[in-house]
Amino acid sequence: MLKKPVKVLFLSYVYPPKTIGGIQTYMRDLTAHVAAQNSPTYTLINPGGYAFLALFIPYSILKAISLIRRHGITHLHVASGPHCFQALLIKKLTGVKVSITIHGLDIMIETFRLDRIIAFFVRRLDRVICVSNATKRECVRRGVPPEKCAVIFNGVDPGIFPLHRPRNEMRTELEEALGMPLGKRKLLLSNGRLVKRKGVEWFIRSVVPRLDRCCLFIVSGDGPERDAVRDAVSECGVGDRVLLLGRTSDELLRLLYNTADYFIMPNIHEPGTMEGFGLVILEAASCGASVIAAEIEGISDAVVNGVTGWLVPERDADAFALHIAKAPISPRKVADAVRKRFDWKVIAAQYIEELRGL
Repeated sequence: MLKKPVKVLFLSYVYPPKTIGGIQTYMRDLTAHVAAQNSPTYTLINPGGYAFLALFIPYSILKAISLIRRHGITHLHVASGPHCFQALLIKKLTGVKVSITIHGLDIMIETFRLDRIIAFFVRRLDRVICVSNATKRECVRRGVPPEKCAVIFNGVDPGIFPLHRPRNEMRTELEEALGMPLGKRKLLLSNGRLVKRKGVEWFIRSVVPRLDRCCLFIVSGDGPERDAVRDAVSECGVGDRVLLLGRTSDELLRLLYNTADYFIMPNIHEPGTMEGFGLVILEAASCGASVIAAEIEGISDAVVNGVTGWLVPERDADAFALHIAKAPISPRKVADAVRKRFDWKVIAAQYIEELRGL
């Protein structure tokens, strides 16, 4: 028996390409894959980016009410914690069922006690979808009823990042792109915004000096910790084993994902912040890169330990060095495991079932 589709409206004031980030990527992929499995589906997004946010918020409330009434929409899903205010208002004015995705940091905004204010509104919605078990714990800590929370991991489209070309051919392309020979060096890759909790400076100071000189740690990304990372390379004398690329193009990042032996996620705990999941882990692993990551926060759900890589204790330099010295897991095994567990088709189906359950 065919299940009746839910009429869902997605609302987000951050969306690519006008704004770029993890939540933006998540919302783009979620709406596309739910629409592919469940029609009719509607989207209401802010096309102007943050500069038009003050105008978009009141407009989105009026437009959402109009769409809900005109099309008989039964469900509203909003992108992140700060959307909770208009979400609750729309719920009160229309009676529609409302769900929200919480990513981690969006429930931890302590400025002006926003974390408590957001939690106050969030717990009055119908369903809170958390991207990891760690994110759910942060919600519950702030008074969101556990029975309202569901954990659905982030997803990845396995057709976007893999290049499906011979590895030696791609390494040659990478040598040309970087302007340096790689030979048989073991490539370690980190990608993301350079903030303290990402642990890149710690990794350079504590782990890189322990590694064989055949290892090359490639850092893709920029951010406020850029100078601290650069200083760590200089002070530790590991300039021959670390390559700082800054922000990279999509094309170069894909090439890096497909040629890296290991993807490194050496996060460290920083009060008032967290890694809600770690989407870049899925991006790299979908290309077959083995992951070595600190077992903290949402990262614990993004790595299938022993299958897509290894989880190691936070700040355990010996454990990182030990796993880097090993041979990587079979790229095909890693990519297949990611496809089975984190393919957006799988994740979107879980969202549809959760909304239908309301």
